[in-house]
Amino acid sequence: MLILAGILAASLSLSPVSSADRDLPEVHFTNGLVYYALGFTEMATKELLRVCELDPTNTEARVALGVAYQAKGETNSALKAYEEALSIDSGLLHVHGLIGDIYRIKGDSGKARFHYLEAREDPEIVAVPCYGLGVLAEDEGDTAGAIAYYREVITVAPDHVDAALRLSYVLRETGEIDEALQVVSEANRYDPRSPELHYQWGLLYLDKKEYSKAEHEFDRVLQLEKGHPGARWQLQNLESRGREKLEGVREQEAGGGE
Repeated sequence: MLILAGILAASLSLSPVSSADRDLPEVHFTNGLVYYALGFTEMATKELLRVCELDPTNTEARVALGVAYQAKGETNSALKAYEEALSIDSGLLHVHGLIGDIYRIKGDSGKARFHYLEAREDPEIVAVPCYGLGVLAEDEGDTAGAIAYYREVITVAPDHVDAALRLSYVLRETGEIDEALQVVSEANRYDPRSPELHYQWGLLYLDKKEYSKAEHEFDRVLQLEKGHPGARWQLQNLESRGREKLEGVREQEAGGGE
């Protein structure tokens, strides 16, 4: 999805174009991007399909069509659109990253890896295939590989919060708590309103037995997402721990006074 972020973001400044007497590819393309940006994926798909009919060699429209299909969960149609774009221009390496995502979701790690490695040949979009390769490595139990790939992602795209979160999970599992804290802290600079970042931050503080800091982070999670079950449960545990500690102190004081 990151591949078309610039195009889709730009489309937000536009409005759907109406053309009573013109059936031009650029009109339908603009409409398609605007509808997608507004969340109307069905309408976006229709507009982009029309572009492909009017301009069969328009690879940009076919890639956008694939993204729209993918957003609708129609992965087979998305694959078809991406493959058609590659058949027109095999140099569209970034499209391999999108195809890799689909195969990863489908559970075909072999095909996903093949397409991610193809996409990785384009130095401008390293984040997309490396993130996918990191997830594959993590699923296969290759901790070192996953860490290496996720680090590569956040090196070139420090605002890639999903990669930062996954990296912090793996580092936490390997006992690298301070390193995981550093990763989460850096990611928070780019997305301070991510509930999952603050939740992971809280868990890491729990691991370090820094309970007041953990409580602060879990409170922040609930400010951002009131129904977050994990944060609420963790806060209840901390409150219970605090009561038990207070009762223990009182018992010690009572015993000392006898």
